Amino acid sequence: MGILYSLTSFVVLLTIIWTSEALDKDPVVNIQGLGSVLGTMGETAWTGRPIYKFFNIKYAEAPTGEQRFRAPLSVLPWTGVMNVTVPGRACPQSRTISTEDPNAEDCLTLSVYSSDLRANRPVMLYIHGGAFVVGSAERFGPEYLLEKEIVLVVIQYRLGTLGFLSTGTESIPGNAAMYDVIESLEWVARHIRNFGGNPENVTIFGESAGGHAVSAMLHSPRVREGLFHRAIIQSGTLFMPWVICQDPTDGAYEIARIIGCPMTTVTEIDNCLKQASVKDLVQAQDQHKKNEFSSPGYPKVSGACITIGGPDGDESFMPIHPRESTFFRDVPLIIGMNSQEGLIFFNEYFRYALDSQPIEFDSHWEFLEFVETVNVKFGSSAFVNAIVGYELLSKITWEELERANFSEIVPALIDISGNLALKYGSMEEANRFARAHPGQVYLYNFDYVGPPSPVTPDFPYDFPNTVGHGDELKFLFPMSNVLNEEHTAMAKIMVDLWTSFAMTGTPKANDVIPWPALSRPFGPYFRLVNPPEQHEYFVHELTNSVEKARGPRSPVTESSALLSRCFDLLFKRNPMH
Repeated sequence: MGILYSLTSFVVLLTIIWTSEALDKDPVVNIQGLGSVLGTMGETAWTGRPIYKFFNIKYAEAPTGEQRFRAPLSVLPWTGVMNVTVPGRACPQSRTISTEDPNAEDCLTLSVYSSDLRANRPVMLYIHGGAFVVGSAERFGPEYLLEKEIVLVVIQYRLGTLGFLSTGTESIPGNAAMYDVIESLEWVARHIRNFGGNPENVTIFGESAGGHAVSAMLHSPRVREGLFHRAIIQSGTLFMPWVICQDPTDGAYEIARIIGCPMTTVTEIDNCLKQASVKDLVQAQDQHKKNEFSSPGYPKVSGACITIGGPDGDESFMPIHPRESTFFRDVPLIIGMNSQEGLIFFNEYFRYALDSQPIEFDSHWEFLEFVETVNVKFGSSAFVNAIVGYELLSKITWEELERANFSEIVPALIDISGNLALKYGSMEEANRFARAHPGQVYLYNFDYVGPPSPVTPDFPYDFPNTVGHGDELKFLFPMSNVLNEEHTAMAKIMVDLWTSFAMTGTPKANDVIPWPALSRPFGPYFRLVNPPEQHEYFVHELTNSVEKARGPRSPVTESSALLSRCFDLLFKRNPMH
């Protein structure tokens, strides 16, 4: 076996030498068993190191016809040289959908970036975010991360209905996009040596929906052991309420009705969905989402969430909810989030449910009812009164409650939305893994204020020092903002931490204090600012927006009086309690 492995490596090395004689101009790599690809050249942002760039290499066949909504088929070999010198198409989504592109679904591709095609370097595979309905590989370039000795892979996967719809049948079982991610990992295992990467040292990382996908890879028994060896979850987890489908079949049927499918038999519905235009599928999911956010109760949005169970039973992608599982994949893990995560989530509610119009409360009773409604919308129905009581105590003063002014309580609403939609679930996942695998989990809160964020441009209630959803990405990838010298220093810290973790399993950076592993519930953790700080109790991050808006509150000043008044208000309307 050792001789065969050495011979294979030697053949790969010779292939790279023979086919890359002019690497400084037109890098050509022969991918063993598939075919050749023609890439292009770039350079890193800070030292000008040359980068070999290969955009949108196919890793799976186009999932069309009977393969729509199903697990992907591995890419077939091709003849000639595939030109991968420029970014290709994104997977179908509302931002880019076109009825004129008959190949819209042929989007299962990955981009590979390397600074040494003959090396054996750690691999970092990035999964983009976008609520499982938007996004592409194009935005996540290598110019920062390739300052270090790693190979970067950025993948694309099916989005929205095409990637997540489930009617509970063998024909449309759900989770197609998660099988896309698995197939991309299998491609890396088979072929990344051709690009100077080590398939036995792979770190998967992702932000938002990409973070949910990383979490899913950690929990799914369908992911083969050894496909990845470390994981970084940025602002995402399966323990977020909306990430797991509540009623996937009901939502799929509503999407079918919006399209105009005959609602007769399940087979006819499945056939209609498989034959529907890509544009109709994308637009129907968007309309379904708007309907759910505008309706009373928790929004059960289908076509953008992970299905539990399915027709394959124990062989399905996620047989049971991770909360009910005792399986914890044994890999080192970084998990964290940003201070004002709730801004993007509350903005969704503000846009879809309130039509971007503030509420003028007639009384503090209406104010209280609205806080309860926000809680229900983000998944706290079972214990809403108890949770609202805690939120009023920790985030809203008695005077604010009396004044009942919408704009004044926006920071509290941002904290409430972010905690329910993301932070509680992220802490739960971090604590669970830290208990199962002591010394391997690193928790963070990103609170560095950088260039303005474009995530919620129309939200009218922003406040200074906001660090919103996705704001850490501009310090890992060269996004639209240009970093000044101060921000570049923070980017170098982030790159050091992320790449050192990929190389060794321990996040380190020059002139930065050691990052301690999570060793007890909620701590210790890193606050990622410049320089990073060690803190002990992550629960303090649950009121971050309120504290930024009005300054830290004394823990004794109002507590007892406010608590009694809050619960008076909560239970006077419910005398049976």
